[in-house]
Amino acid sequence: MSILAIDLWEKKVWIAIEINNIAFPKKIVSRIELVRELRNFFEQNNSFDTIVVWLPYDLFEKDTKQLDKTTKFIEKLKNIFPNMKVVWIDERFTTFEASNINNMIKSQKKEVDDISASLILESYLKKLN
Repeated sequence: MSILAIDLWEKKVWIAIEINNIAFPKKIVSRIELVRELRNFFEQNNSFDTIVVWLPYDLFEKDTKQLDKTTKFIEKLKNIFPNMKVVWIDERFTTFEASNINNMIKSQKKEVDDISASLILESYLKKLN
């Protein structure tokens, strides 16, 4: 089975997918279209069984404004996709790490958040092994 990761922000959402235990950036969608996009994606790709969502703690593991919104969204995902395993992962350093990667590959002009979504998924995959 396969895994999809979500890097959730106020207006945009970055999606990454796992193929053969490797994380790849998939798509950027607007937040209001996310559930519809996920439904369409899962209808076309029935091999997915897990959704990983980042949890936005600050550096000292304290709540952020976005944390409450994200935890509520995770609960909605569990209700909307009851056959999916919905888990969260701490992503505190993925943006920093993605910025470093982005600086190394500027010629490709990759989005930092696009890379972050893949790093979130990669972190989850490492926990599984």
